[in-house]
Amino acid sequence: MVELVVDEIMSKASDHRAHVMMLREKDGLRRIIVALGLIEAQAIVFALRGVETERPLTHDLFAPLLGAFGIKVEYVLIDNICDGTFHSRLHCVQNGEEKDVDARTSDAVAIALRTGAPVYIEEELLNRMCIHSEFNGAISIPITAADESTLRMAMENAVKEENYELAMKLKEEIDSRHHSLPEQEDTK
Repeated sequence: MVELVVDEIMSKASDHRAHVMMLREKDGLRRIIVALGLIEAQAIVFALRGVETERPLTHDLFAPLLGAFGIKVEYVLIDNICDGTFHSRLHCVQNGEEKDVDARTSDAVAIALRTGAPVYIEEELLNRMCIHSEFNGAISIPITAADESTLRMAMENAVKEENYELAMKLKEEIDSRHHSLPEQEDTK
């Protein structure tokens, strides 16, 4: 497992409701991008900045609630990605008994920040999904993290540049996202 820290929260310029969280490995350069809703982004930013609200918000309830029942969040583990969405678990301990609780990654990070729990990711998943800094400030992302329109545009560019190996990989990724039914025989 590799420990991650919140690097930054960004909003999409064309849609202030769409946010992403950049998580960076604590002792390295690899990063992953996690999509967030407005409320989750706000909860994480508030925790990072130490903002206190007049009344507790949903994520703020967790630390005292867990403490009241003797439950400690040992760590958060990002352990899977399915259809472009990261999946996480809160690893908790109560009276020496360990339990893993399924959680959205955004919620798990918001709770980890409030309970002081570290956030980890499986090494293989980080290697598969990390982004890499490139020259001139550009970044490269794994094809599994890109949306379909970006993949189609990249595939067209690869064909124009006669990079057929890359074009084929991009086409395979696009095709894998469409769960089509087997073709029916014509019974007429």
